[in-house]
Amino acid sequence: MELTDMLLAVQNERIQFATMRPPGSRYATLDRRVVVTAPPELVQLTSTGDLQVLDELVKLLQEPNRAWAAEVLLASMTQREEKMVDSFARIPEQWWDSVGKTAHERWSKWLNETREKLVWDSENKVFIERD
Repeated sequence: MELTDMLLAVQNERIQFATMRPPGSRYATLDRRVVVTAPPELVQLTSTGDLQVLDELVKLLQEPNRAWAAEVLLASMTQREEKMVDSFARIPEQWWDSVGKTAHERWSKWLNETREKLVWDSENKVFIERD
């Protein structure tokens, strides 16, 4: 599937995900991982390992009807803001007014500062920051 097609599926009303305790964690509620479960295009998107995907998702944070889905995907692919996603999982409509309006600025800053250090961990399907 083409990247463009996968990105078109980034819609708030379509994304489905779960949060889970990472392997080895002793805490049921503190260390939660965000795992995208549907639709298939978004599940595939989280496995690409393509840094360009992060850029495209950060852009989508400016579109209220796509921003929550982009936030969930970014959290899943970077392990950042996972607790925030978990906190708003049952009330995603409140995310925009609470912290969503500043998401583009936060993620843009982070991505600009860490882009050169990001490496894809294919085993865990996540970007990690290397020194």
